[in-house]
Amino acid sequence: MEASDKKIIYFLLKDGRTPQRKIASSIGISAQALNYRMTKLIENGILKRFVLRIHPNFYGKMNGFAAFIGDGKYNGDVVSKFHCLEKINIYEFDGQGLEEVESKIKNAVNVLGEPIMKYIPQPRNLGIQAGDLDKRILEIMKKDPRIKISDIAQKLGLSYTIVKRRLDLMKSKGLASVVPLVDLSRGDIVIFSIFSRKFSILKPLLDDYSLFVVSDKENGIFVCYSDNLSNAKGAITRVRDSDSEAEVMIIYEYEFYP
Repeated sequence: MEASDKKIIYFLLKDGRTPQRKIASSIGISAQALNYRMTKLIENGILKRFVLRIHPNFYGKMNGFAAFIGDGKYNGDVVSKFHCLEKINIYEFDGQGLEEVESKIKNAVNVLGEPIMKYIPQPRNLGIQAGDLDKRILEIMKKDPRIKISDIAQKLGLSYTIVKRRLDLMKSKGLASVVPLVDLSRGDIVIFSIFSRKFSILKPLLDDYSLFVVSDKENGIFVCYSDNLSNAKGAITRVRDSDSEAEVMIIYEYEFYP
């Protein structure tokens, strides 16, 4: 894959709603050239589609993660899936409270066996009151994650400014984001996850790589991106130097369910 294509995917992984004009300017190509490259990425099946990731906290729910070893796949009630090398699969679950999250994890255990890792973050203060307007905005985005703000505003009969303000706030609080689904086997790029109990130590090391982060106090999961295996190895080595007990998994396929 050419360097320009990797940069396009990088910007989209950081924020799937990044305007094409901004991406073109950042990587130094014309808007027409960018449009051509994105079209080819889609036609070649490398850039499969965009999905809306809604954090369970938005609906007043908790979430939890569990990682299992084996060939088995779980098709039960999950929020997201990450299939990793070494036959490791990570699943994200949600629930109205701890009991429901634990129950959903138990359902997966009944199919896959005991997990090698389980992590249920403590509920956090969102700093935002998610209301009916926010839900209506996200319902529209589920159908078209990259829809223009002006089109959302028109559908809702609201001003551009109001819709943009709500979207920006939800994004800044980590409640809603748009993620591209990339065929990593063909993209010559690396996505990896790290679970650590030394979150504050690793965060500065992984800021430039992180696509999204889930944490509470000193526990956390990082999902990270690198444009090649060598750079990913360097980042992982630095993580190991700071936290020898960190769990590192290379992801080859992932899915989100809004």
